[in-house]
Amino acid sequence: MLNWLTQLSEMQGVAVKSPACGMLLPISAHPDRLYNSGILQQALCIKLQQGTVVAPFNSLYQCSLNGRRRLSFKHSSGLTLQLDLPSSVMAGLGQGIEYLANSGQQLSAGQPVLKLDPYYLQAEQGCYAALMVLPHPAIEAIFSMQRYVTAATDTAIIIQLKNK
Repeated sequence: MLNWLTQLSEMQGVAVKSPACGMLLPISAHPDRLYNSGILQQALCIKLQQGTVVAPFNSLYQCSLNGRRRLSFKHSSGLTLQLDLPSSVMAGLGQGIEYLANSGQQLSAGQPVLKLDPYYLQAEQGCYAALMVLPHPAIEAIFSMQRYVTAATDTAIIIQLKNK
């Protein structure tokens, strides 16, 4: 379950950098019912403000789902962060997306993965991506806060691990 706080600065745990620039919001703010239905317990949404998406940590990168709009980053520990771009970016058959990394590639933290055309970011309804932490047996709790984040610089989530 993702827990929302008013500040993260004193929270202990593993800090995960944001893969994109934008406003972090509860997943219920996502305009797509698939995401805002309440089914996703370990997810939030990012109202994208800039078009470059980066690897949040050293990871194996995979892309899939309807024209490669689902971006997965798997850490060597098994932790997987998944970013689903809105289906609207696929309406143009992926035009306006510049892929900067290949699926199956090992990435370094902060390495650019793709660039979105600014057209998508300026859409009337905004451009929302869903950021999900896939289930992992070592995760005790996940924390975030509503705020603007810069990709590869600001913490998007803090993960607390179970005691061994």
